[in-house]
Amino acid sequence: MSSTIHLDESDLSRKSLESLIAICSTDPKLANDKDIQIVINTARKMGIPKDYVPRIIPLQFCKLNKPRDLRILLITKDPSTIYRDAITKDEPLNELIKEIITVKGIKRRFRGAKLNQLYAEFDLIVADYRVHHLLPKVLGTRFFHGSKKLPFMIRMSKQVKVKRQQMAEECDTSYIRAQLKSICKNAHYLANDDNCLNVKIGQIGKQTVDEMLYNVIDIVEFLTDKEKKPQGGVIKGGIDSIYVKTSNSASLPLYEKGEEAAASDDDDELVL
Repeated sequence: MSSTIHLDESDLSRKSLESLIAICSTDPKLANDKDIQIVINTARKMGIPKDYVPRIIPLQFCKLNKPRDLRILLITKDPSTIYRDAITKDEPLNELIKEIITVKGIKRRFRGAKLNQLYAEFDLIVADYRVHHLLPKVLGTRFFHGSKKLPFMIRMSKQVKVKRQQMAEECDTSYIRAQLKSICKNAHYLANDDNCLNVKIGQIGKQTVDEMLYNVIDIVEFLTDKEKKPQGGVIKGGIDSIYVKTSNSASLPLYEKGEEAAASDDDDELVL
């Protein structure tokens, strides 16, 4: 089962979000802060080893982004000819992906300070799952600090690898396009072994307060629902508190567990 969130016009959650947006519009230090995130503090540690793989949280009511609004970089294994040829022939996908680079290409073209250029140039980085594990060493720590430019893992086709059997190289452009749409429109989180999760719920000026609150509902239900494992259901023992903030602002409370709720079962309603 998952926790249930009820929204109320006079609720602390709404007031906190409205206050945060107002502060960002008047404080010069926060003028460039657009992304709004929630900080979920759990009663127990999640105990999941950090693997730097963003996990998708489906959103029912509100899309965060559209692929065409982002500059997307695709990192592939070597050689990249089969992927380049297939993507070039698929006009809709070719328009979405701004550049295709192999791991060797990154090593050759982007070293030291030039990695900052790569970081600044793209909004979203996706990588073939077969090379994703190489990227922390290849891209460096900046890409893996927080989750702003953390590379997403995708598959180039639907084929499943069979042990001790060599796979024929395939590039399913419709499948790649579907994965990009899912990554862009939904929320995501990075699993860890601690008791704290940060998840983006929207952008100032792009999503309304209502839309962001409904995103909070989807996020909490997915992360607390045991039936969503292994992708979801990672929160065990309930939620102690939820705060909302931007990257540079102070945290404002959306939800804090009361004494009665703290003494009850994990499946008690979570009311915002």
